[in-house]
Amino acid sequence: MALLISLVGTATSANTSPSIAEAGSAKPRAVIIVGPSHGSTAEYLSEGQLFANQAMAAGMEVTTVFHPHATWERVVTETEGVNLLVYFGHGNGWPSPYAPFQELTKNGFGLDVTAGGSSSAVKYWGGRPIRKSLRLARDAVVVLYRACYAAGNGEMSQAYPSPIVAIQRVDNFAAAFLRPKVGASAVFAFATKQWIDLAAQLMRPNRTMEQIMRTRSQKPGWYTSGWVGHDPIYADSERTSGARLLLDRHVDRGFARALSGNLAMTTDEWRDEAEDLASPSAPPAPPAPPDPVPSPTSTLGSTPEPVPSPTSTPSSIPTRAPSHTPSPTPTAAPSASIEARPSSRPTPMRVFDTPPPKAPHTP
Repeated sequence: MALLISLVGTATSANTSPSIAEAGSAKPRAVIIVGPSHGSTAEYLSEGQLFANQAMAAGMEVTTVFHPHATWERVVTETEGVNLLVYFGHGNGWPSPYAPFQELTKNGFGLDVTAGGSSSAVKYWGGRPIRKSLRLARDAVVVLYRACYAAGNGEMSQAYPSPIVAIQRVDNFAAAFLRPKVGASAVFAFATKQWIDLAAQLMRPNRTMEQIMRTRSQKPGWYTSGWVGHDPIYADSERTSGARLLLDRHVDRGFARALSGNLAMTTDEWRDEAEDLASPSAPPAPPAPPDPVPSPTSTLGSTPEPVPSPTSTPSSIPTRAPSHTPSPTPTAAPSASIEARPSSRPTPMRVFDTPPPKAPHTP
C-alpha cells in the first residue's frame, strides 16, 4: 500500500523507465494536492502519494501539498510555474442544486481552512481566486481527481445528468484553469479511480492530450477507469474561446471522465514549456484579454452549498443540504469585477458524435 503523507514536501527521483522519453535538460515540475475530504481523505492521500511516486519515476520534479497542510496560501505558492497540477478532493461545481452561481467557491478546490485542521473542515476556493492568484507554466496540464461536478456527474445522491448539464459542468469547472494568465492548456477530470499511469503517458513523446485521454485501463472491468468509448461527446466550449470538450460517457454510469482545452496539444509541446522555463530568455506569457461580465441564472434550488460526495451513482437530487456544509457562500450577485460567465447554453450548442475539424487554440 502506498505510504500516506500528510505534510508538505518535495521529492525527486533520477529513475526513469527506458520506454519513457527524455524530458530534456529541465524536468517538468508537478504539484500533487490532496484536500480534506471527510471519510475519503485517507483514500485520497493514498492515491495522491501513488500519483506522486509515478511522477517521480517518470522523471518529474514533484512537490506534495497534502492535508492537513493543504491551505490556499500553500497551493498558490507551490503551484507557481508548475507544468502539472493534480488535485484530489471535494468538488463544488455548477449547475448544481446549490444556487446562486458564483465563482468565489465554485469550480475550484476544497482545501484546509488552516494548517493542521480536521479532514471535515473544508474551505472552497473557486474560479475567481484561481484566476486572480494561480500562475502555472504556459501550456500546463491540470488533473482533477474525484471532484464532484468536474467530469459531469454530480454527487453520490444525485441522478446522472443529461448531456447538456454534464457539458456545462465540465466547461465551467475547467474555465478558470484555461485562462491564459493562469496557464493551463488541458484539464483532465476523473470522478473515479483511474488505473492509468498518467505521469508516464505525459512523458511519452509526441502524444496528444486526446490520445492520453483514450488510454485504456490497466485493469479491465473497472467501468469508468480508462477510456470507456461507449458514446463520447465532443463540444465547443462556451467559457473558453477556442477550447473543445471531450466527455467519455458510460451508458450506465454517466459522465466520469472528461478533457477540456487544447485536445491536440502534444506531450512534446508540454515538455518544451518546462525547458523554456529553465531558460532565462524564455518569452513571457501573452497578456490575457478581459473576461466577460457574468450573467448567472439558476433554475435549481437555493439550499446552502454542501461538501459534495466523491463519487456519483444514480438516485434523485437531494431536497436538503447534507449535514456537513462548507464555509458560508456569498449570496450577492456577481459584479462586473468577477471574471466569469457561467455556461448556461441559451442557444443550441454544437455537440459532435465524432471529432469535428480541429480549430486552433490560443492558451
